[in-house]
Amino acid sequence: MIRMLQREYVVKRINSLPEDILEEVVDFIEFLESKKKRLSIIKEDPLTKTIGVCEGPSDLAEKHNKYVYE
Repeated sequence: MIRMLQREYVVKRINSLPEDILEEVVDFIEFLESKKKRLSIIKEDPLTKTIGVCEGPSDLAEKHNKYVYE
């Protein structure tokens, strides 16, 4: 019930905005949608779950030949 009241309030406020401000509102909505999408991709990525679970140097690229060929 509270969510519907919030939605109605937001819609009412949006309807009262001038056209030039509506463009900013659309930009902000698109930003929020892309942020949500990025976060869901990060949560689904199995590699992000393994970050920090191993011990060793933080940057293997620094001495990559040593780590690859030993």
